[in-house]
Amino acid sequence: MDNLKKKITEKTKLQKNILRMCVFLFLSTFLVYSSSFFLAPFNDWDVSFYPVIGRGIFEHHLFPYNYLFDHKPYLVYVLYYLWCRVEPLVNGRFMLLALACAGMTSFFLGKVYKASKWRIFIFLCLFSAFCDYFDGNTEVIQAALISLFVYLITKSLKSYEDINLFLSGCVLSFSSNINYLSGFILALISGAFFICTNLNFRRISWFLFGIISSLFVIFLPFFVMDHGNIVEYFSMQHHFLHNYASSFRDRIAGIAYLFCDLLFLLPILISWVAGRYFFSDIKYKVLSFWFVFAVLATALSGHGYTHYFSLFYVPAIMMLVILCHDGKLKYPSALIPFILYVEISMILAVISNVNSMKHTARENPALVTQLVGHEKVLNINSDHSLYYLANLEPFEKFSFQGQMEIYYKENYNDMYMKDLMDKPKFVILPYRGCVDDTVDKSICSFILKNYKLDFVSYSKKNPNNNSGRYYELYELLK
Repeated sequence: MDNLKKKITEKTKLQKNILRMCVFLFLSTFLVYSSSFFLAPFNDWDVSFYPVIGRGIFEHHLFPYNYLFDHKPYLVYVLYYLWCRVEPLVNGRFMLLALACAGMTSFFLGKVYKASKWRIFIFLCLFSAFCDYFDGNTEVIQAALISLFVYLITKSLKSYEDINLFLSGCVLSFSSNINYLSGFILALISGAFFICTNLNFRRISWFLFGIISSLFVIFLPFFVMDHGNIVEYFSMQHHFLHNYASSFRDRIAGIAYLFCDLLFLLPILISWVAGRYFFSDIKYKVLSFWFVFAVLATALSGHGYTHYFSLFYVPAIMMLVILCHDGKLKYPSALIPFILYVEISMILAVISNVNSMKHTARENPALVTQLVGHEKVLNINSDHSLYYLANLEPFEKFSFQGQMEIYYKENYNDMYMKDLMDKPKFVILPYRGCVDDTVDKSICSFILKNYKLDFVSYSKKNPNNNSGRYYELYELLK
């Protein structure tokens, strides 16, 4: 009997030691992972373009898309530009934006669900690699605004304050003009909320008034500024998004990737359903609606980008916090695959951040700034992050890599040739673009005849490798 007790005690100690080692390993990886975001200016190069378009709005007084084009609503560019102005660091800037949004999210969700704000914040950060949350793409702002919306709309029901319904409508409009996906999610949450609460039309009208009045304020600058053409703004977005739509095969692949990731969240979802939260307070129904509609929006987007998953990652983490608080998380060991997936994702993110640091050094943006000065630069399907890193001025509004081809399809080379006829002083080509035939021969012939090579960004150890961020800078011959 004593031997049996001894064996059980030893086994328990061993299990505890293994658990401590696993926790230590996870936290050590998280420390390295979070620190690695300060090695480079960005990890997701999408975010490097947003402040550049914002620069056109604030410094050149050119509303979208007279300066540069990207298909997102214009408030994205306003927010990212302002963030870059108030936040002094270059490396880690967008991770700090993600942390600020996580703090805002934790504050409002903590208020609604009476949970520890610090626990929510820590959980959001610890498992952030699941959806590339620390990359600081627009989804982190969307999630923060959806959290604010949940706070306002649930508060409006308890306190019967029409002002909160009005503000909820304002948040919906504001969030929609950061990314249309969040507008889709909030519209569905609103409809479900009104059905569940049986609000009368007078109260719903306050919500609708908030949407209409805030939309008027958001787009007022387009009407005030003579060169802010709102019709062109929407028509260019519509044309691009129509061409940008994924093929059926890509859609299926994206949905498959989405549902594979959802499998890791299954233990949380099963515990949530088993806890019958959906059938209790309206605030738990709203959280459930958020998760379901975010999954639906991600699936309908047709693009299986990991950062889209932030839209349902946040409500899933909030469910986990609530389940832990209430002691209703069934089979915590079932979360091990999720934790392992996050661990692997953190390691991959560290590698990506180290590579981004190397790429930035090879790009040598300081030298490019010195060579180019204030001259406008034509980018022919090469690295668009240089406009952010080297503070370059665009010659062509379609300067984001690949967007000229998406917008004009088979005629995109003709548009580049049209630009070249205007003799821009500087042109950027993809590294080895003319050697590997990734650039049209007529364009290469024109550039080699009329321009001289100023600088080449590439890996000296592997000169045949083209990361997508390597380029060739050409200057017009005098």
